[in-house]
Amino acid sequence: MAEKLLRYRLPSITRWLENTFQQELESKIGQYVITACEQTDSGDHSLAYKLKNSKAKFQQIQVAAECMNHLAAGIDTTGDALCFLMHQLSLPGSHHIQDKLIAELSSNKDKAFDDLPYLEAVIKEGLRCFPPIPMSQPRCVPSAGRVIDEYFIPAGTIVSCQAWSVHQLNPHIFGQGDQFLPERWLDSKASIEMNRLFFSFGAGGRSCTGRQSV
Repeated sequence: MAEKLLRYRLPSITRWLENTFQQELESKIGQYVITACEQTDSGDHSLAYKLKNSKAKFQQIQVAAECMNHLAAGIDTTGDALCFLMHQLSLPGSHHIQDKLIAELSSNKDKAFDDLPYLEAVIKEGLRCFPPIPMSQPRCVPSAGRVIDEYFIPAGTIVSCQAWSVHQLNPHIFGQGDQFLPERWLDSKASIEMNRLFFSFGAGGRSCTGRQSV
């Protein structure tokens, strides 16, 4: 309430304070990452070590920038995805899903997570129902234009779609799209088309590299 009142009564000062502290925060974060990347005892498992010892011979500032990108890009989205999924699994209607998931994890303790199909199905269904980035992801139509769904789109036009609609509005691909049904991903035939339209990480050359973890 106090923050809202301050914004209303003193909008100019509020904007100045926000910009000032934001710049100071970004400066400290950037300096921390640069300092961390300069350390020589980070261990051969770290991203900084791998970049500094790669064949590409990155400069120090490039190593820091790449580490910053990895930190900034994955923190909020990963946290959001886990929060949404934990909430869904905690609902009374999801108790049977919990039971199946616990049974798979308990009986396959020596297997890698990548080899647990129901775990993967639960995670994918969570990302389908609750995409961490719900807003549209705009793209510019290239030269010569493109035909999209039988409509010609001129070059230079900004087009976009967002994951929630892609995952919900096509009943032929995602039947009962408003329901949390991990089992849908266990159908090897149906999952071909579902994976083609799986948009939680975006698509194309600019898609999120986190796709490799699912």
